Amino acid sequence: MSMTNTKPEKVYDEALTEQLREYIKRTGIAQSAVAKKIGYSDTTTSQYLNRKYPGDVEKFENNLREFLRQEAEADASRKQAATYQLDESYKPTTISENVYQHIRYAQINRALVMLHGDAGAGKTEAATQYRRNNPSSTVYISLHPSTAGLAGVGALLCEELGLPLSGGSSQMWMNIRRQLRGTNKVVIVDEAQLLKRASLDELRILPDEDKISGTAGNGVVLIGNSELYERVKRGKVTSQTYTRIALQHSYSTAKLTMEDIRLLFPMFAGEDKREELRLIASICRSQHSIRAAKSAVENAIYNGDISYNGLRAAASGTSVGRI
Repeated sequence: MSMTNTKPEKVYDEALTEQLREYIKRTGIAQSAVAKKIGYSDTTTSQYLNRKYPGDVEKFENNLREFLRQEAEADASRKQAATYQLDESYKPTTISENVYQHIRYAQINRALVMLHGDAGAGKTEAATQYRRNNPSSTVYISLHPSTAGLAGVGALLCEELGLPLSGGSSQMWMNIRRQLRGTNKVVIVDEAQLLKRASLDELRILPDEDKISGTAGNGVVLIGNSELYERVKRGKVTSQTYTRIALQHSYSTAKLTMEDIRLLFPMFAGEDKREELRLIASICRSQHSIRAAKSAVENAIYNGDISYNGLRAAASGTSVGRI
């Protein structure tokens, strides 16, 4: 008598499968992108949806449940934030608009401009908004410690300009200069206080006119904290950089106006919210900056209490601490 070994039939959670289909349809996110978020390949996810997954179905479904739960919680949080008018879009504050106009100046005049000051004042928001408004003529990069050297900055610019990352640093920078020459592009470098001397030297010559052809250079905007300007001013880098600065401006969160604060936090703009507005303004104008104020408000919204006392309690869980 012979016995045949048969594998047990895989059991799928039909309701969970439908939740995944509905999520993909509702969000419009590509299945491949959703699969990556879950931690699987597009092929594996297709096999699961078609009930043909050869692997551990229970493990896949546990990962899927965790993902969908987190997405539901994030969606609920976004809806709650919308109730309080927490808007992350660009706000034309006095600082961000000043930064925006100085970037325009650099582009029009093919100049080297240095914009520096307090972190969280709105410099990056202005730079990214400028890029959104001028996508074909703006080259924006943001540095990290690992990309602040000659090769790192060159690679970031090559990626933005669609140039090959080959031939070493000297070849990359030669290609960058050739690609930019004769265009009206402006190069914006964020977190520029991280720049090494060699990469700063390469950037400072981009605005120079070509002495042979007379072709104009390109505007360059260096954005960062004031450490960068102080390094240049004290001669910690070549003096040619300092003499090439056509315009520099320092920004302080202490100079934010009450109208700026209302613009950034419209949920506190009403007359009945004056106490809360003053509290948020005090955080924005301190060394903690707008970023910390937003964190405090987000915590307060999450806690369901954006009153004066609710904001104070929420701020204690941020870099602001007890206030």
